[in-house]
Amino acid sequence: MITFRIADASDSAVISMLLAALFEEVEGSPEAEEIYAIFAEMEEDDSHSTLLALDKDDDIVGIVTIVECLSISAGGKYGVINELYVVPEYRSEGVGKMLVDEVKALAENLGWKRIELTTPGDEFSKTIRFYEREGFYRIGPRYCYRT
Repeated sequence: MITFRIADASDSAVISMLLAALFEEVEGSPEAEEIYAIFAEMEEDDSHSTLLALDKDDDIVGIVTIVECLSISAGGKYGVINELYVVPEYRSEGVGKMLVDEVKALAENLGWKRIELTTPGDEFSKTIRFYEREGFYRIGPRYCYRT
């Protein structure tokens, strides 16, 4: 049985390790120590939340980070899934879908007009197919400018 709860500061070390594993799979950085510092900063921001999926032993087996944004083109408030990770032993067990369903329910409760996300790239076709099965569709490329 999988349960869910919002993360707090006491989860920082485990979250940092899980996100480091995610980044290792998709892009190779940042390291867990850097993630730990970023997560502490994010936890102070009321527009950001981290949702955890827990197994029957209360071990964290999945994570999704979300942030609320505001845009005229989106029609008002909307959410962004920044990271979603399920530990390998729980993949294909429905945990990712359950996390996305929890975000969809949260979006409805908060009055978000839509949920956006970024995928790691076309080479991650399994990830893209997962999101498409969940009703997400491509809205165009995303660009980045680093300061």
